[in-house]
Amino acid sequence: MLVGASVPSRDPLAAADARGADVVQVHLSAPRNWRAPRRREDAAALAASGRVVAAHAPYLCNPASADAAVRDRTTASLQASLDEAERCGVRGVVVHAGHAAGGGSMADALDRWVGVVERLASPVPLWIENTASGATAPGRRAEDFGALLTRLRSTDVVARGSLSVGAVVDTCHAWAGDPACAEDPGGWLRAVSVGTGGIDLLHVNDSRDPAGAGRDRHTNLGAGEMGTDVLATMVRTAAELGVPAALVETPSEDGGQERDLALLRTWLGQGPPPV
Repeated sequence: MLVGASVPSRDPLAAADARGADVVQVHLSAPRNWRAPRRREDAAALAASGRVVAAHAPYLCNPASADAAVRDRTTASLQASLDEAERCGVRGVVVHAGHAAGGGSMADALDRWVGVVERLASPVPLWIENTASGATAPGRRAEDFGALLTRLRSTDVVARGSLSVGAVVDTCHAWAGDPACAEDPGGWLRAVSVGTGGIDLLHVNDSRDPAGAGRDRHTNLGAGEMGTDVLATMVRTAAELGVPAALVETPSEDGGQERDLALLRTWLGQGPPPV
């Protein structure tokens, strides 16, 4: 399993070297607004490096929203992210599974997701990430996450090969969103892998909140409520399941991400414990 980090977008390869990361995740546009990605001057270098495992779509994207205007903006944002990701050699574009904001049931959330996916096309896969909150969030619980992926893979756009969809698991989101994860973290991850058809990427983050809190607040590994035993179990289970890469999305101040990567490698038998 490759290990890496979410890094600033300005010079991701230098950031990878500074952290000792095998691979990185970047934002191709500002994460908290709808502005489309700019064409990166370093696209060829990024593609040639093979080290950009993922690009994260803006957090505003919500394909399950009841607001048609939000779904339209989400569709445009995702397509723009996929297009620039292709130029940069990115292996997958990550988007949160969202929730039925503005009203509707879980079934409505899935229907709205289908409507967005059917308008996309790219050789770069769209990777859907589990989420921590929302009563009608199709990515919060293992069974709902699996139902979402199953439904999307039955769409015409996926069936004809114009787009592929995959799954990303975030450990903090799983802990905070689904009580079953805290009860049996390894079993939860195996259930998600079976339900979604396999996991493409693991986001390894500790949680600042207790299990089931429904809040998405990351912190460095071992500094939160999850504990290193739970995190290590999830990382090792993911490796057993063949997940190709694990990334931290944790604070980088004072060498935080370097220590987190050292912990990851220790759990995977790839290096000594951090000092």
